[in-house]
Amino acid sequence: MVPQSPSKAAGAAALGYWRHHAVRGLVFVALLAVLALLVVHPLGWIVFNSLHDDDTGRWTLNNYGQILRSASLIAPLLNSLLLATAVAVLSTLIGVPLAWLVARTDLPGRGLIRVLTLAAFVTPSFIGALGWILLAAPNSGWLNVGWRWITGAENALLDIYTMAGTVFVCAIYTVPYTFTMVSSALEEMPVELEDAATTLGSGLLRTMRSVTIPLVMPAVLVSFILSFIQGMTLFGVPAFLLTPGGTLVVTTKLAEFYQLFPPALFLSAAYCMPLIAITGALFYARRRILGRRQFTTIGGKGRAGRRIRLGGWRVPALAFALIVPMTAVILPYIAIVLVSLSRAWGRGPVPSNLTFHWYRWAIIENGETQRAIVNSLLYAGLAASFCMLIGILVAYIVERRLVRGASLIAALVTIPIIIPGIVLSVGFFSAYTRPPLNFYGTATIIIAAFVATFLPIAYSQAGSILKGISPDLERAARSVGASEGRTFASITVPLMRGGLVAGWLLVFIPIMRELSVAIFLVSPKTNVMTTLIYNYKDGGNYEAVCAASTLLLFGTLLVVLLARVVAEGTAKRRRNATSLGAAT
Repeated sequence: MVPQSPSKAAGAAALGYWRHHAVRGLVFVALLAVLALLVVHPLGWIVFNSLHDDDTGRWTLNNYGQILRSASLIAPLLNSLLLATAVAVLSTLIGVPLAWLVARTDLPGRGLIRVLTLAAFVTPSFIGALGWILLAAPNSGWLNVGWRWITGAENALLDIYTMAGTVFVCAIYTVPYTFTMVSSALEEMPVELEDAATTLGSGLLRTMRSVTIPLVMPAVLVSFILSFIQGMTLFGVPAFLLTPGGTLVVTTKLAEFYQLFPPALFLSAAYCMPLIAITGALFYARRRILGRRQFTTIGGKGRAGRRIRLGGWRVPALAFALIVPMTAVILPYIAIVLVSLSRAWGRGPVPSNLTFHWYRWAIIENGETQRAIVNSLLYAGLAASFCMLIGILVAYIVERRLVRGASLIAALVTIPIIIPGIVLSVGFFSAYTRPPLNFYGTATIIIAAFVATFLPIAYSQAGSILKGISPDLERAARSVGASEGRTFASITVPLMRGGLVAGWLLVFIPIMRELSVAIFLVSPKTNVMTTLIYNYKDGGNYEAVCAASTLLLFGTLLVVLLARVVAEGTAKRRRNATSLGAAT
């Protein structure tokens, strides 16, 4: 082999250096372009439209003035604030004690209660609302029918079509946020501080008041903020429960703007801005609280299974802990499944009324439902995959600090976290349903809207995984001549694989249950299961609605189980490979 001259070697090194940085630059520019199309362009159109007049197209603040002057536009804003506040308060009052009972006490059936509480997170809240319509509609709800039959009363016991009913349904499907955050904080809390208080003679209640509650308070405040945001931005539950009575909130008022012909694009854009301002301010407050929280329990140890004995309070505590599993999962699921198996649900779940007709109709006979099932799985799968691809690349660039300006794409990819889904839907409708692109009625606009909405989840998951992977492995590969791309593909991605499956699921599940993002963007050919259920409900065919809802829940659960099997198989192969390597 003829050795290279120093000048040729230096030239080859310089060429490799510039090629290496050119590839980095191209990837960075490509990501910037994608994020501009997914985030900046739709949000830019919302701002642009909000400052223009519907009739003349001129720059104006008239849209905002019209909102401030109109009682019919102010009322939904006030209703949203009332709903969000009540949901946050109720979910906190239920979720915090529930988290303490499961995490800290000898409550019987803790594992099952945890699973059923988290199952409420997987359940679309509007399907839960459907279940409660079947149970508590004032005239035909089964609980009210049973109440009249038992007592002979003429009036209904429950009326789900009220603000109180809507608060209740929204809260029970928001409790999992509070439960998860507070139970995690309790389990990670340092045991030494409480032990010290006990050693000094402090009783259980005083220790909780002086030590436990102050340490867990940041998690409680953050979960309260998240619950408030959920109550403020939900569309499906208010649409199912409040709209029939003529009560509107911000999200359902936005839907009303799009039912006009032509749609009130400019006024609806201005109407989105209060939602963006409120959610943005609350997420900023959440970030500040979490920023302080990370210094609270540093250096602490877990509780290692220590449990507080409830004694005679076990039965009342169990009854309280079963509130969410019963109201968010068991009762609605039973009602939906029984109605889906009924010829006519008003006749009740008697043997002569049971049939599989609606499943046969949905799966075999009805092309619209078949198309929606395929669309839901296809769009959610593609959107989750694109989310993870973009999230991995952005997280890798940011965590490894590969280029200057990495913080810019990190900011762009996290912006959608403060944008309600229905607002992003408004932005995509404004940006991509006009020439020259005109994507309305195509799968492209729906998948892109899903990707934009759930990018922050994918980026956060990928960043968390990368933080646990030492860059020394990548440097070792680079030192023996591997390119950055090859190192990333052969070293980094395989190490991330198990976490990526979990991240994909974290994106796939909410996409499958998402209604507000798709509501303005679908057409009859691109309907997904959530929008189809919404449309069927408006038609009053509850048997078909329940069959479609059951199929949606079953399909989501099936994909989750398959992904879990794949993840466990991957983890098992990795453990075997590690054991084999250690043995050799």
